[in-house]
Amino acid sequence: MGVRQRILPHGRGGSVLRLYSPSGQAVPAHGHNGLELTLVLQCAFHDETGRFGVGDVEIAGSDLEHTPVAEEGASCSCLAATDAALRCRSCIPRLLQPVFRI
Repeated sequence: MGVRQRILPHGRGGSVLRLYSPSGQAVPAHGHNGLELTLVLQCAFHDETGRFGVGDVEIAGSDLEHTPVAEEGASCSCLAATDAALRCRSCIPRLLQPVFRI
């Protein structure tokens, strides 16, 4: 769907990703088994909790199920760190989770 990620070196149990999302594109719907911190580096995105622009940090706990969407304009770039695996809602992302280590 155009969303790309680069896995960065990290410790055990979670993940650190550099995410790139084209303008208007959604990241697959997911929840969290722990904490996720997302720092917006370029452009902005919005989800069920609000809008996040350059320099903003979204803190997502295990109670959040969301679908982040890059705003229209430039591609969105974020740095995301988790301390546990995500809970993917749809089948294909769930099957690919071990491959992408998220």
